[in-house]
Amino acid sequence: MVFPAAHLSLFYAMIAQAVVVLILLFSLGVGRYLAASKGRAKRGPDGKIVFPEKLVQLSDCVNNQFQVPSLFFVAALVALHSGAAGPVFAILAWVFVAFRVIHAVIFVTTNTILHRFLAFVVGALTVLVMWALILTHLLTLPAA
Repeated sequence: MVFPAAHLSLFYAMIAQAVVVLILLFSLGVGRYLAASKGRAKRGPDGKIVFPEKLVQLSDCVNNQFQVPSLFFVAALVALHSGAAGPVFAILAWVFVAFRVIHAVIFVTTNTILHRFLAFVVGALTVLVMWALILTHLLTLPAA
């Protein structure tokens, strides 16, 4: 099967975003295993396991990867299916992925809230523009 370059680029951006999530997810799993095996995971008064703060931060980062990125994946698939996916859409997808990487790196390192928030906002606005492009494309299709 032959795909236009923009579609291939969009597929690669989706794969890259999935890789980001998988790296974070497996890092969390390894971190939790190591913490538990070294006695750094304790039961709190409510019976829940309490992990070191850095692992809680990583867990929050992983959870965040299932929020706006879900809208990204759906937008990419809708764009591919509807014919709205072109070069501009592919560029926006890569901008989104880049800012999700920046967001994740900030989240699991310095966790500077303002910097993390700005990376989040750029990513979220990028997805908003992607959805606007889809809507514009659909509204300009000829009626059947």
